[in-house]
Parts: sequence; structure tokens; C-alpha cells
Amino acid sequence: MAYQVVARKWRPQRFDEVVGQDHVTSTLKYAILNKRTAPVYLFTGIRGTGKTTLARILVKALNCTDLQPDGEPCNKCECCMEISEGKSPDVVEIDGASNNSVDDVRDIKENISYSPIKSKFKVYIIDEVHMLSKSAFNALLKTLEEPPAHSVFILATTDPQKIPTTVLSRCQRYDLKRLSVDDVVNQLAKILDAEHREYEKDALYDIAREGEGSMRDSQTILEQLVTFGGGKVTEKEIAMSLGASDKEQLRGIIESIAKHDPTAAVTFAREIYKSGKSIKKAARDILSLLHGILLFSELGDGSFIEAPAEEIKWMEECSQLASTPDWTRLFRFWNGEYEGIKSSDFDLMLFEVAVITACSFPTMSDFKSFAKNISSAVTALPQNGQVAEKKTDGPVKTAPKQPEIPQKPAEMPEKNEKAAAETSENGSEDGLWRDFAGTFKKSDMFLYGRLMSLPYREDAASVSVTINTTLDSDNGDEFSKRLTSLFDSFTKGRKKLSVSFEKGGNSSIFTENELRRMEDIERRKKEMAESGVVKAAVEMGFEIKGVFAE
Repeated sequence: MAYQVVARKWRPQRFDEVVGQDHVTSTLKYAILNKRTAPVYLFTGIRGTGKTTLARILVKALNCTDLQPDGEPCNKCECCMEISEGKSPDVVEIDGASNNSVDDVRDIKENISYSPIKSKFKVYIIDEVHMLSKSAFNALLKTLEEPPAHSVFILATTDPQKIPTTVLSRCQRYDLKRLSVDDVVNQLAKILDAEHREYEKDALYDIAREGEGSMRDSQTILEQLVTFGGGKVTEKEIAMSLGASDKEQLRGIIESIAKHDPTAAVTFAREIYKSGKSIKKAARDILSLLHGILLFSELGDGSFIEAPAEEIKWMEECSQLASTPDWTRLFRFWNGEYEGIKSSDFDLMLFEVAVITACSFPTMSDFKSFAKNISSAVTALPQNGQVAEKKTDGPVKTAPKQPEIPQKPAEMPEKNEKAAAETSENGSEDGLWRDFAGTFKKSDMFLYGRLMSLPYREDAASVSVTINTTLDSDNGDEFSKRLTSLFDSFTKGRKKLSVSFEKGGNSSIFTENELRRMEDIERRKKEMAESGVVKAAVEMGFEIKGVFAE
């Protein structure tokens, strides 16, 4: 007898042999026993989950001459044996990818009217039905809606969204789920036990994960490993055959990241590269391990993780190295990096940079400490315009200090220049002084409030303002020149500003107390900018846009 590959040799012949699709098999058996079968079935699901296999078992059950009490085919009668061997004249399997034209559908319509030769039903199994052309689907519609009583259509596809809704509405649809890792592992173990092969149970998990929920793909990998390993299936053979990285290297990278040790992490990465293993696959395997660690860190339960007991134990121990938010952030970061690594020609460089970046991540405790220090620093600032008290041995002497305004019109803030241009064109002639003061509303709220409170007189040619202040004559003249220069730039020479000063008064714009307050704020802003807290924030990756102490 000719050699059969594992996938064909171990193809299920009964409903109860189909792995992981109990929701479908139980429904089909009930329909067969109660003679409530549909004229058109649609099986959907990823590759290797049993679509074509279920179609053949269903055909056998429909035509079996000795149907079992539980709805299973006997697999012994002539009809069952011919269908199993692919020799039945009443069962036609069509590949939709290569027979997708209108002419192919016409052949079906011409032959379907003839009664079955040996069986109860004439069955058409169309695999990858989504590959049919639009015109072929249209030609098939009427036949699917009103097929002959002796016929049954079984459609199979991995891409049901490409099937027209008019066709979907005529089908009884069954969605086959992706197989779990445990389901695949148990089936592979069953096959190896029956074949009297030696294997390591943990190695089967690697095969199942590589198969990505497809039983056929997993069985194909298993057969390759049996041949490669001389009849044995071990983790070592799997790593050599599939190009997978050594587990200790992958785990070493994750542990080094958690311990903020970039040297060790990069060393492990280089070992993977020098051993000839796939960097892209290593990045994917690390993402899978991080997912398991995150699940255990948050849920504290290994039952949600499909992995060997030894690996789950390692995940439990590793999850203690960082907090759940830290693992969450690392998983999301690595997922983004993996997207770049798998599509790049410079995967090693991206891999190493990603590892180094991950090692530099601050922990949540670092963030909490930083927030606490910032809170303390802010609390120490003067509140509500009050001046921080200073203990001195004598009276405080405060030198007059100029208010914070730009040194010359050319240095006027960009936002103020824009506001000035817009206001000078659209502003009210009677409120030009207020429009000018409004340009400081966002950049210097303190100066804006004082300017708005000044008494002023405005006519067609000029604006006159009177400032009550404690500044001496020289400083007052300098302030007047700056303010006049800014006003001229704002109005573009349309009006002139006249500034007069009066000593004292209750509405003083700048007093010694205000100057002292401004001096104290400037000092604190400088201290905050040079403090260890702010420097630590920069080292942690923050970008300091500005320091506000008011």
C-alpha cells in the first residue's frame, strides 16, 4: 500500500472524530436523525479546521444504508466506502479556484437534473467557493434556491465575506472555529501514541502554536519533524527544523528587560542572530510570551494560558519582576515594534534598538515618585499672588525691577504679532488701547490685567494713559519707551501713545510688593528648571515645554 501523509491517514471518518467542532457536528447529527437536512450548506473557517472533512462525513451520513443510531455513518456499506475512497459517481468535488467560470456552472446545472446512480442524494461539494466569478454566482443562484429534491450542495470557503449576500441567504451556514492549542496537542499526542513514536509533550505545544489553529498545518509540521528527528519529536529538533530560537534566550531577553539590563538583553539578541535563527520569529515569540505574562500578572490564573506547565510556572515567576501596568505597556510597545521588525530588511538593528528602548522604560513606581516630587514642588510655590515670606535680619531692600515685557518690538511673541495684525485691521477705533492690552492675555495674564485697569483717554490721533507707580524716574522712562514702541508696532503708526506717571495712589500698576512677587516667582521658576525632579523627568523621556510658577 502506498505511503499516506499524516494529514490524510488521520483524516476523521466520523463526526465524533472531528476535533474542536462539537457545535457543528452535534447540529448536523440531529438534523440527519430527524430528516431535517437542508439543500445547501456553507462551511466557513480558516484552513485546516475540517471544512472538507465535515462535508464528506455529511455526505456519507446522508447516503449511508446502515446509519447508526447516533447519526454517524457506518463506514462499512458500499456508499460509505466509495465516498471515503473518492470513487462515488454521485459525489462531485469541485475546486472553485480553478473551475470558476459560467461554463463550469452550466455543466453543474445540466447534470444535476439526472437522478443519482447508487446513492440517495447527488451531492456537489464546491471548495473555495468564494473564488467563483460574479457571473458564475449569478448563474448558480436559481439552482441553489430551488435544487432538485435528490440533490445537495455543500459549499466551503475561508473567505465568506467575498460571497454575494444573495448566495449566503440561500445557505445554511456553519462557522468552524479556530482550534485551541490544547485540542491540537491532544490530537498530535494521540497520533504519535498510535504510531509508537517518542516525543516530548512540551514540544507538541510548539508545533500547535506554529500551526496557528490549523490541524492540517500542525500535522504537516509533525510529519516533517518525525522524518527530521529520526522518529523522535523533541524541542531541540523543532528549534532546528523550524528556525525557532532557544527558549532560554527568549526568556533571558524578557527577564533582562524587566531588570533594566540592556547589556544582557542585547547579548541574548546577538546569540539568536549568530545561531542563524529568525529574528522576526524571535520577535513574535517574545510577543507571545509577554501576552502570557500579562495574563498571569493581571488574573493570577494559569488556566487562561495555553502552554506547558513548566512555561506557565516561569511566567508566574517572571510576572513578579514588574507590575501589571508595566507589563501592559511593554506588551503594547513590543507589538508596535514587531510590526516594523517583521517587514524590515534591517530586522536585527530594529530588534536591538527595541530591546534597549524597552530596558530604559521607567517603572510605575518611578512615575509615582516623580508625581509626588512634582506635587511637593508645586505646593511650595506662592499661592494666589501672595509673596513667600523670607526670614531676614533687617529690612528687605528691593531694587526696582522692570516688568516682564519684550525688550523691543522685533521680539514680540509670534502669537501677539498675529493678534496685533488682525486687531489693527479689524479692531474698533474707540477701543484700540483695549485691543492692544488684549494681545497680552495669553502670554502674560498679569500684565494684561494691569494694562486693562489703567485709566486712558483716546481720540482720533492718540491714546493717553496714566500709570500710578512706585518706580523711580529712570525706570519709569525706560518702561514708557518700551510700551510706546510696542504700541507703535501694534497700530502701525495709526495712533501715538502718550504715557504719564504719577507716584503712589491706590491703583498702582507696579508696587514694591508686586515687584518682589515677580522676583520671587522668577527665582522659583529657575529653581524648578534646575531641580533634580525636572532633570529626572527629562531623563525619563518627558519633554519640558515650559515652567509655570504662578
